[in-house]
Amino acid sequence: MALHLDAQWRAAAPAAAPAGGDEYEPVSGLDQQTVQCVRACEAEAAAKTASDYAHVVWAYGILWSLFAGYGVLLWRRAVAQRADVAELQRRLDRGRG
Repeated sequence: MALHLDAQWRAAAPAAAPAGGDEYEPVSGLDQQTVQCVRACEAEAAAKTASDYAHVVWAYGILWSLFAGYGVLLWRRAVAQRADVAELQRRLDRGRG
């Protein structure tokens, strides 16, 4: 339906005014029902785009949170591993001495 209305709208649209013309020419050839339908379709598309934008922001937020959590996990493991290596080094030094 939207493709049919788009084709109908393009067919009814007047030719572009010549370049350099300073006068405004209103669009003619579209009936009121077609204009209202096109406006409704545009409003629906704008609402869907705004809704999708919110989902994208949430998805990026969740992914960054997961990456940050994984980074903290790796950092804590590295700290624990350094402590283990230091403890082993102390044991080796005590065994030799």
